[in-house]
Amino acid sequence: MKINIDNFKEVLKKATINNIIKTVQLKFRDGKITSSMISDDNAAISILNVDNDVLTTDDEVDFNFSEPETEVKPYLKVFDNNEVEIKLYKNKILLRDTNQQTNINYCNPIIVTLFGKQDVKEDANWFFETKIDEDFIRAFNKIKKIGPKFGRVYFEIDNEKFIIETTDKTNEFSNGLKFSLANAKKVENICLCFTYNDISSIMSVINNDSENFKIKFTYNEAQELGLLYIYSLDGSEKYCLFSIRE
Repeated sequence: MKINIDNFKEVLKKATINNIIKTVQLKFRDGKITSSMISDDNAAISILNVDNDVLTTDDEVDFNFSEPETEVKPYLKVFDNNEVEIKLYKNKILLRDTNQQTNINYCNPIIVTLFGKQDVKEDANWFFETKIDEDFIRAFNKIKKIGPKFGRVYFEIDNEKFIIETTDKTNEFSNGLKFSLANAKKVENICLCFTYNDISSIMSVINNDSENFKIKFTYNEAQELGLLYIYSLDGSEKYCLFSIRE
């Protein structure tokens, strides 16, 4: 059996939303890789149903790892070749290439933070939706230059305009940067705040294929909680992020 190192690293990045989620379970079934994970603080969710371009097998295989950023990825980077042999054991995988081999142990499945669902409620009250187009990416790339200073990114509907902004709205004297990206006719004014690191991590995951993704938002007034939902047009990748209260 062979494993494609680069593709394995990529699916780990997607399943953990670039390490927001600290544990991961990957299920290999019927030519697909599925995963349904939630972060420890319940703020971020990733749901995958992607083609298996990682393992050359039709067998049913489960991978469970804790802290893949430090306990898995460094051991993948030491291989010079992208495709190497892999052997599966009850508690680990063994990767081998010529005279080099490495063991990567599984974690106990009990500690893996599973979301437990394979989909997001499509009948939620989504108040706005748009494609992640070139203007969106161009704006966010500029937001990245300022966002770490404030640690916040705001998605806002203001006077029927969809706006992305980084600033500190708790400080009336704060500097800031904002972009008006789309029309949002007949949508009431609303402002949702997200942690910069979290939204930046999601954007880094979809960066190479962003034109095939859409973003939409919902808000629960009783809980004063918003949800950002980024999903691929073919439904194979879904990422959710809950807003924060300032």
